[in-house]
Amino acid sequence: MTQAGRNEEMVEVTDVDLDFNAELHARPSIYFSGQSFVEHIALRPATPVAMSSGHRASGDKGPDGTVQTQIEVHTEFVTVTRVTKLLDAPAVWPTANLTIDEARGLSGLKDATLICRLEILVSGAPPRDISSVLTDFAFADTAASIVGGGALVCSDFRVSTSNSSRAILFNTDLNAYRLGRMVRRVYEIETYRVMALLGLPEARRLGPLLADYDRKLVGLTNRHLTTPTSEHRSLLEEISILSAQVISATAETRNRFGATIAYAKIVEERIAELRESHVPGFQRYGVFVARRFKPAIRTCEATAVRLEQLSHATMHLIDLLQTRIQVEIEYQNAVQIQAMAERAATQVKIQRAVEGFSILAISYYLLSLIKLVLETSDHAGYHIDPLVMLICVPVVIGAVCITVLRVKHALKS
Repeated sequence: MTQAGRNEEMVEVTDVDLDFNAELHARPSIYFSGQSFVEHIALRPATPVAMSSGHRASGDKGPDGTVQTQIEVHTEFVTVTRVTKLLDAPAVWPTANLTIDEARGLSGLKDATLICRLEILVSGAPPRDISSVLTDFAFADTAASIVGGGALVCSDFRVSTSNSSRAILFNTDLNAYRLGRMVRRVYEIETYRVMALLGLPEARRLGPLLADYDRKLVGLTNRHLTTPTSEHRSLLEEISILSAQVISATAETRNRFGATIAYAKIVEERIAELRESHVPGFQRYGVFVARRFKPAIRTCEATAVRLEQLSHATMHLIDLLQTRIQVEIEYQNAVQIQAMAERAATQVKIQRAVEGFSILAISYYLLSLIKLVLETSDHAGYHIDPLVMLICVPVVIGAVCITVLRVKHALKS
């Protein structure tokens, strides 16, 4: 290999390595400290588009450094996160300054639909009783946990009229790096939870269809046991139609259910990374999410399993019917072969009978010729003893039999 070729190969390998290495740093957290207001919006394109695989995160600290904005591109959605520093602890919930239209403009998705919107108020150390703070901010039925060993997060997971949910994170002793990562875990739990639940409408839509497919499959299976041979074709067509419907439903939802399972695993991982501790008087944050989240995921998983089982069952029924048809065809072929063999045997018998009659006929004609010759000779004055004719009868018959047998033997060989 030439030096130029080696250099080109080294460049290609280096580019690939850089791409893989960049993936490790594709979505860095926003590191900050002090009281802040975090706004997080997740958008999904109205129509599937190919997401850019370049640099997936970009930051903007604003003109005065008090605002940081980050845009992240994921496989199916784009998130816009903004962190605004607060000078004092707010008495009322801060007003959002990141609108959905602005998020669409920053992400470059003009027709994107809102997936989720989460507002996180990052405050200082929690008071002895956080109930008063939750009451001031109109939180209801709140879940709370001590997370990361140095913060307390709480949320009621309710969506307001502005399509946003709220959470409060009281920071005790997390530094800027740990605080940024903890805030990321909180809004990633919400984002991936909503993305995972996109499969639930599909599961609910397929529920009645799957019940109908089950009834059809049971009916077709029972008919398979009693259907006569003459109706196998129509039965096979009905089973094929059912199988096509099941396969179509499976193909339409396979990616969605697969994504649901993948997102659900991420949610479970993020909850585990919180390293929760119990707050007296409150249900744990992760437990609150899991108890309401896992049943929906199990519904999607069960629907996907039902689809796969229905697909296998219909294909198995088609195989059984085709086997039955094949056995019937083989039986009919065997009957036809047996009939052909019987006809061939009959033809052989007829042929042998014809051979016997042909020997008699040929012998009769030859003896008639000999008789004619003898009579003609007698009229011509040549008297021949009648014993000659008597001797000719067995000789002619024997000669004809020998000739026929030799011809038959020659044809066989």
